[in-house]
Amino acid sequence: LRYRRVDPTMRSVAVFLALVAGANAECPNACSGNGACSAYDMCTCYRNFQGADCSQRTCPFGIAHVDSPKGDLDMSADSLTTDTVINGSAVYPFGTEELFPSMKNSDGDVLDETAHYYMECSNKGLCDRKEGQCECFDGYEGSSCQRASCPEGCSGHGTCEHIETLAGDVTYALWDTGMTMGCKCDPGYSGADCSGKDCKYGIDPAYVDDDATARVSEQFYEISGGSATLSGGFPDDAVAGTYAIKFYDVFGEDYVTAPITISTESTSTTSAPCSDVVAALEALPNTVIPTGSVYCSQSQAQTAGVSSGHTYSLTFTGNPGYLKPLTLDTYLDGARETVAPVNTSATSKARTTVVTYQEGISGEFVDYFAAKCTGVEVSISGSTSASTDATHSDGASSTFGLYSYEMNSGYYLGITTAAEEALLKKCLGDSDGNDSYGNNVEVYDWDYGSYKVSAGTVDDVETPSSHPHAIKLVSTVAKDDYTGGLYYLTWYQSTLNKFVLINAPVTTTSSTASYYVYTTDGVVERVIYDTTGHGQIIRGQKITAQPPITAYFTQYSNVMYTSYDVACETASYMVEPCLDKGDMLFVVDTTYLVDSQNVSAATTAALPSYAADSGNLYTIKKIYKHDPTKLTFSNTGYEDRFRIVLDQNIPFAGTTTTTSDVSGEFGARSGLTNVGVVGLFKFTPATTGNYEFVSQCSNRGSCLEGTCECYRGYATDDCSSVNVHAL
Repeated sequence: LRYRRVDPTMRSVAVFLALVAGANAECPNACSGNGACSAYDMCTCYRNFQGADCSQRTCPFGIAHVDSPKGDLDMSADSLTTDTVINGSAVYPFGTEELFPSMKNSDGDVLDETAHYYMECSNKGLCDRKEGQCECFDGYEGSSCQRASCPEGCSGHGTCEHIETLAGDVTYALWDTGMTMGCKCDPGYSGADCSGKDCKYGIDPAYVDDDATARVSEQFYEISGGSATLSGGFPDDAVAGTYAIKFYDVFGEDYVTAPITISTESTSTTSAPCSDVVAALEALPNTVIPTGSVYCSQSQAQTAGVSSGHTYSLTFTGNPGYLKPLTLDTYLDGARETVAPVNTSATSKARTTVVTYQEGISGEFVDYFAAKCTGVEVSISGSTSASTDATHSDGASSTFGLYSYEMNSGYYLGITTAAEEALLKKCLGDSDGNDSYGNNVEVYDWDYGSYKVSAGTVDDVETPSSHPHAIKLVSTVAKDDYTGGLYYLTWYQSTLNKFVLINAPVTTTSSTASYYVYTTDGVVERVIYDTTGHGQIIRGQKITAQPPITAYFTQYSNVMYTSYDVACETASYMVEPCLDKGDMLFVVDTTYLVDSQNVSAATTAALPSYAADSGNLYTIKKIYKHDPTKLTFSNTGYEDRFRIVLDQNIPFAGTTTTTSDVSGEFGARSGLTNVGVVGLFKFTPATTGNYEFVSQCSNRGSCLEGTCECYRGYATDDCSSVNVHAL
């Protein structure tokens, strides 16, 4: 073999060129240790790194507060597209879109009306590529700027909460759940940042300078040994011990009294006097209850076999406005009951029972019944009803009756002159708030709040319509500015020329007492299931085409079970009107039909209990649908899926259930399930005819940093007093 001699110089050049070639094949900056060098001298960056040399970090992604296009990523100079482009990039390994992502479900179907896609820093911040951390814009915070900050950190007078928390009992599940934040201010503070200190509330002195009287909170509570039927009643059900009252002021702040002693074993009021209760309340800190402002009365049954419970009525004249119901604590030693039955024998059936409620009057900020019917004074005539018939019949001219006993308490307005009757009709005016219904009559341009059901006889049966009138009666001899007035629903019975009271008077039934009448521009509407689309009950329709929706509830409870779903969020469009959180309801104790809602066919009715004045306005705190329970479809149970939680306990029992065997009645209930018979009446205030008589500084001063600066002529810390010397 012959070998060729290689020049040493050529060998050195070859080695040098090989080294240079190797150097040129390396990726930029060796991918900064954050990626792998791949073909074509390109870095494939590890997760959460990007850039030609993988030296830049990717910041956290979150749901975008606002969407924005990414721009012309493919450099096509065409209009932006929702098609996927730049597949395999470091930031978007599965590709992305120039305009907005094309959202698809698991079946690959493109979804419409989508928004708020995942974006770096949630589109509310800039990414620090060196640190991989978002630098959020003002007003946003979190690792991906995913939360909207609370202003000024709530100023130290509140907590920063998610929007779903601020929604309370309302289910909130929109796109910004966990993102939008807001301040929940401490009691006594207000504003978006809780920086405003509230002033004391008072009653506008101009409101009570005539015949008007203020409705302030009157609350009742009873402590007993339970049902007299089970316990045997007095004295076997006696209880004794100590308890405390939790009082809520107008701001919602709670205060707990010192222990109060009670014994129901004695029939003497000295065993648990009102003075002890008042003293404990007025001793609360910060003078939350002014001295001399609580009116207390006490009662106790003193008959064997009747419950020996003590009942207290408390009127808070120094705390105007809406107050949350009182709560009582009978477990002051933790798990040990501190108010217990006196009889501790094994055979005793006494059980400490506490109930709280209100009868007809609760505190309020706005008077929706501020228009006095000048020139009219009425009395309350009639008596409690004893007949369970559905209709009245004179036997001579009608088979079915002249008028319905439904929603008839047995009482009616006593009017002495034709002139006062004419004035009252004019004051009442239109009850349904809609002149287009064509039911306004006479020169007074008013409607009856009733209609006649064609019964196929000589006389039609007159019965309440979907829109009864609502009035407030105020005593003409009110003893002070806090006597308040009671609300009543009424309808005109043209057959007898009477204004029938739907809910009965209970506290005062004297036929000689006289009252001023105050009316409202608001509308009362009975909740029905309207398959006809007319919007209210009308003549000529079958009751199964427009059945009123009814409710079941126990006495002293604030939970109602309706015969059909009435929640605006989930109810059928045929529910008229649907109900929502914050709506106001009248829930009244009156006569309701039991065996049929067809007044011309019904034979029996459930009488009022006459247990308490029931013309109070309740506010819906929560409305929802619950899963069925063992009671729902039981012969001995009741429909309990559709629930309404009210702000106050109801003082009477609504436990009567229907005996109807007609499917579709009682709010189109499911089959023949047992449902209550109590009607629901939604009250919608008008924008006119109202008077906000309770406000900070009593409408007679300016609130500055928690202190009232009264206008000229007004004085005291809430500006509620007229200072004649300053005029």
